[in-house]
Amino acid sequence: MAKICMAGAGSVIETAKLIKTEMLERGKVPPDLRAEVYHVQDGVGVALFVFERYYMRTSGFTSLTVAVTGDNEAVYVDGIGAGGGGMMEAIWSTEDKLLKTLIEILKERGFEEFIQEEK
Repeated sequence: MAKICMAGAGSVIETAKLIKTEMLERGKVPPDLRAEVYHVQDGVGVALFVFERYYMRTSGFTSLTVAVTGDNEAVYVDGIGAGGGGMMEAIWSTEDKLLKTLIEILKERGFEEFIQEEK
């Protein structure tokens, strides 16, 4: 499992729409969007996405769950990649590929890694 938290300026909805569009257009075989949820109340928003990609070479799926939270000034994006197992439970670091795409998208928009304290 791989994870990242990044922070940047903007709005939750604009950032979420950017992530959704870019994730579905990048790469030779973009992931499928399996689910999405949006909530906005009193200037605070949350968007949640679940992307998934099937890899024939491992006969397994990888997923990327993305949470976008914040208000109209600061936005936080958390990404968690999982999966990559398959035939004989071979792990090929495929969960990292979707996460790297997310990081690339966010860095292009000026987001930076946000270090969270482990609990």
